[in-house]
Amino acid sequence: MKHYLITGAAQGLGRALTRQLVAQGHFVILLDKAMAPLVQLYDELEAQFPEQCALYPLDLLGANIDHYQQLGKTLTETFGGLDGVFLNAAILPAFTPIAHFQYSQWYEVLHTNLNANFHLIQVTLPCLLERQGSLVAILDTEVEQSPAFYGAYGVAKSGLAQLVRTVAAENCAQPLHCTLAHIGVFATESRGRLYPGENPTQLCSAEQMAQRLLNALANQQPQVGVAQCITLNADSVEV
Repeated sequence: MKHYLITGAAQGLGRALTRQLVAQGHFVILLDKAMAPLVQLYDELEAQFPEQCALYPLDLLGANIDHYQQLGKTLTETFGGLDGVFLNAAILPAFTPIAHFQYSQWYEVLHTNLNANFHLIQVTLPCLLERQGSLVAILDTEVEQSPAFYGAYGVAKSGLAQLVRTVAAENCAQPLHCTLAHIGVFATESRGRLYPGENPTQLCSAEQMAQRLLNALANQQPQVGVAQCITLNADSVEV
């Protein structure tokens, strides 16, 4: 049994990753701000796989340094350490050109999607180094291929990739495995808002994407000092 922390665990890809890791016999810490779906998922998993998951409610936008330090302390003292972190949580606002992007929303998106990940990495890094753990950043191939109108979301995803590359390079002598998971199109609630005319049943599901991601990670040849890249498109996997 390994211990994983998944941010944005209540819905979408985070929810699917949580279900599959728990089903594989691992222990998962579910971090999210959305309490209702978070508790629902916890109850569902607890009924099938008792004592293999734990809730950690946290609003990444409103959290301060004390909250992150408490998270680090809890990971060590309550859960006994950590083997992997999935940096999955993100907010995706409506498509907006930079010329009209509301400055307050810009700061909120950057803080949630990038600054919060900096704090999460800082407090989880000691645990990951101790256990030769893995750090996985969930990125978005749509932003990379068509950057227009993604605004702060696209900037934050690019910044997250560079942040993880930096962490990997700075720990080149340590047993830390960093992965940049470039995820293609799949059915999510946020995508449904951006593309209301799209039929979600014709897209890859979150469960299918999570399974492909976990399979790709399992087939990796771990390296230290570099952030390895995985690209999961609708019908292909590139490593």
